[in-house]
Amino acid sequence: MTTKIQIEELPVTEEFIRQKRLIQERGELALIEDGRTFRHLGYFSLKAGKGLYRGGHYHLNKIEHFYVVRGRIRIDLVDLECKERSHVEVRAGHKVALHPNCAHRFAALQDAQVIEYYDAVYDPADDIPYGDF
Repeated sequence: MTTKIQIEELPVTEEFIRQKRLIQERGELALIEDGRTFRHLGYFSLKAGKGLYRGGHYHLNKIEHFYVVRGRIRIDLVDLECKERSHVEVRAGHKVALHPNCAHRFAALQDAQVIEYYDAVYDPADDIPYGDF
């Protein structure tokens, strides 16, 4: 499954680097991307609770990127090429990249806020429902 998903934790630092978190008494600044071009930017929240999900689909073309602003999320995954199933848990400060042919579904373990971005405009034909998690 490692070819279908990458998870990266933004480092917490005062230094200037292109991707980081700066956590200060006055609040947090996250440099999620600096230099990457994207054409779609979205936000979603997800409440923790039985049967509350987002996703439940896969894409043939786009690589989706997510940044977890707050909370903890379990991501259920199915690699549609080899039928491998897995899950990962991510939390605030993590960036996730999901590649094509990887079915995914998000469930909050703690109420969560997430930014979603990718380098294409939204194409409803590339959101293919998948329900066998």
